[in-house]
Order: sequence, then C-alpha cells, then structure tokens
Amino acid sequence: MRRFLTQERLWRSTDGPDEDRVKPHVLWLPDQPEVLAYFARLRETLASYQDIITPVAEPDLHMTIQKIESLDRDGRRIDAERLLQAAPTVQEALAAVAPIRIEIGPPRASASAALTDVWPEDELHQLYLGVRAGLDAAGLSLPKPSAWFWGHMTGGYGLRDTDTPELAARSDQLASHIGRALRPGARVAATVSSLWLVLEKQDPVANTYTFSRVEEIHLGRTERGQGS
Repeated sequence: MRRFLTQERLWRSTDGPDEDRVKPHVLWLPDQPEVLAYFARLRETLASYQDIITPVAEPDLHMTIQKIESLDRDGRRIDAERLLQAAPTVQEALAAVAPIRIEIGPPRASASAALTDVWPEDELHQLYLGVRAGLDAAGLSLPKPSAWFWGHMTGGYGLRDTDTPELAARSDQLASHIGRALRPGARVAATVSSLWLVLEKQDPVANTYTFSRVEEIHLGRTERGQGS
C-alpha cells in the first residue's frame, strides 16, 4: 500500500491559494440504502487498518464521472454560479440517456486505495461521453478524454507507504481481509438516475475528498428533471 495523496496528485502547490484545493466535478452520489449498507460493511473492515488507510465517510462516497478544469475557456474560475449556468446544457445532453442499472464490487486493494469496480462498462462509457458532450457545449474546459471510462468507487485512501516489513505485512493482511470481508454479498446493485455538479475539495491532512453539491442532473429527465 502507498499513500494516495502524493505530491503528484495534489491539486494545490505548497504556496498556492486555498481555492486551488477545490475543483468542479460531475459525480454519482449513492443514496440507496443497500449501497450505503454495503460500504458501511467495507468501512467496518477498514477501521481495523487506519494506521495505513483512511476509510471514506458515508457523506463522501461517490463515483467520479468527469473532472472539470478549474478555469473555463474564458479564463474564469469555475464556481457554483458558473456550474449553475452550465447545468441546463448538461441536462439537455443527458435528456435521452436512460437511468443505468449498475453493479458495484467486489472490493479489492489497489496500490494506494481500497476500491470497488462498477459495471456495466459499455453503459457507463456512454454516460461518460454524454456528460463530456454537455460540459463541452456549456463552455467548460475538460481534461483529455479517456479511451475507456473506468467506473469505480473508493472505500478508503492509502495513508502511508507501507515500506517496512511490519507495515508490508499489515498491507498484505488488509488486502486479504478486503477480499473476504463482504462475502457473501460481495456485489450490490443500484440505479444511476441522476448525477451531481459539485465543487470537490481535496484535504491532504484528513487524507480524503469532500464536496459541496451545486446542482442535480437527472438522466432521461426523470423525476424533477421533467420540469427543469
């Protein structure tokens, strides 16, 4: 296990302004009881290893669909007001995208996190392309596209490099424990029916990400999206 928030992953340089710790994102935020219970079980497992990993608190659970650059094409910083301006265009881009039935899991240890993959790949990739199209049409700047969208949710971020024999043994134990802890029921089903435009904050001290919700985007104009 390695520390997740290495210098290469930090959004803000040491002498940079505090606002550089915040970046706009498009996230899926789970609220189904079954999904929250699933990650609660994972969090219980990780609680015994908090010397090497930081469990993600329930309010911070998310699946990242798309990162957005901090400045738009006119060089203006993306704040909540700018995201609200972009929301109708993104909503229109997703008006024909039906809610997606997904499957989450099983959990596993990566090099620097505890995570779960999310399926199915094809539908999630099409959602990713639709989100990018909407953000682009709204005049927001985006990172280069990925060849394929990787759906995943993180249950815990690596806190430190396990670079001693004792810590390496702890890391091995954690990987083994994660693989067995949620069985039976190593996967959970959910429905993605909406996404959120958020301002996400990186907190290297707490070793986590938090976010403030700005606007909900409904797939296929479901529920409240029908009157948007």
